[in-house]
Amino acid sequence: MTGQYLLDRSRRRLGTKRETYSQRGVAAGEIEKEVFWDAVTVDVMKQWRTIHIPITMAFGVLGLAHILSILFFWQWQ
Repeated sequence: MTGQYLLDRSRRRLGTKRETYSQRGVAAGEIEKEVFWDAVTVDVMKQWRTIHIPITMAFGVLGLAHILSILFFWQWQ
């Protein structure tokens, strides 16, 4: 949920920044130069989910396996 909030906030901020430059009368090419790194950051944040979901699933499976092994070997002697 935090990642979704941050991505949405970044998208809105990038749009606001572009609008502000546009209202000031800055040329389109110059606007793209000014917001280039912000746009790259937003693109990287979009791809973050591609890595995050498999890692989360792996930790979930490993955690569940850990809990099940504890229950299985609870009375082991």
